Amino acid sequence: MKLNLPIMDQLNHCNNILIAGMGGGYDLFCGLPVYFELRDIGKNVHLANYSFSDIEYFEGGHRLSPTLVGVDAAFNEPVVYFPELYLSKWFREVRNEDLTIWSFHKTGTRDLLSNYNLLIDYLNIDGILLIDGGVDSLLRGDEEETASLIEDAISLFVVNELKQIETRLIGCIGLGAELGLSYNQLLENIAELTRKNGFLGNCSLTPQMPSYQLYEKAVFYVHSQPFQDPSVINASIISAVRGEFGNFHLTQKTHGSHLKISPFMSQYWFFDLIKVADQNLFLPHIRETATFWDSLQAFLSTREFLPKRQNSSSFLL
Repeated sequence: MKLNLPIMDQLNHCNNILIAGMGGGYDLFCGLPVYFELRDIGKNVHLANYSFSDIEYFEGGHRLSPTLVGVDAAFNEPVVYFPELYLSKWFREVRNEDLTIWSFHKTGTRDLLSNYNLLIDYLNIDGILLIDGGVDSLLRGDEEETASLIEDAISLFVVNELKQIETRLIGCIGLGAELGLSYNQLLENIAELTRKNGFLGNCSLTPQMPSYQLYEKAVFYVHSQPFQDPSVINASIISAVRGEFGNFHLTQKTHGSHLKISPFMSQYWFFDLIKVADQNLFLPHIRETATFWDSLQAFLSTREFLPKRQNSSSFLL
């Protein structure tokens, strides 16, 4: 069984596709089923992540800049929280593939834009799919709650600036897994994107899909490595694909909290990145930020004075 990707029309002409985690942490893992599906049809696909690891001081890999490094399995020392490194190790140990995972240091927009341009030139990229574990990348910023929007907004701003790349898409998975998010207003945003032809379709992961099975194995492998904190979003996605429902806890990390596992979490939602960027009210305020903390401060300052829109519907996810 194959993943019925609705974005194949957009990707068919692309020769070198970059799948990049946009919100940091394990976001990249959420794109692995898409990666395996595209590889199976002969596409040349690369993996990258806006990393939460200390990329600037990492001593291994192939460095393109002080804040961009290609991580591979050759580095053998244990590292606290480095999912990109252990994903590369999984590819070598399980798939017998030497795969480089490109990792961006957690910077502001200025350095990240420079690093994306370096990587595009180095790999001859002609299509980019940003992957969001969750859906907060679709928030505008005037919602009552905005979860952890800032990391996604930094990546969104940067890729929106890459005008030389015609095909720029966003894929979200894990709807309902995030706390502190106004889901009524999120669904309003999706409706608005649909009216503007920015919604490109959705599809679901199922246990029978080989691409899903590989993704699950990769997540469990990295979760099992020393000093690696499990991903709540990926654990929720896996739970949903397996048919769990409600307050189900796949990992010890979430015990004591209340989860709402549902079939929504196993669905990919795909969007035109430019249309999503056009709706985001924060992007003009994080232009030319040097560090992540500069971007965060601009986000918080803007958020403080931005009028909040009211829920227009009583629909609850």
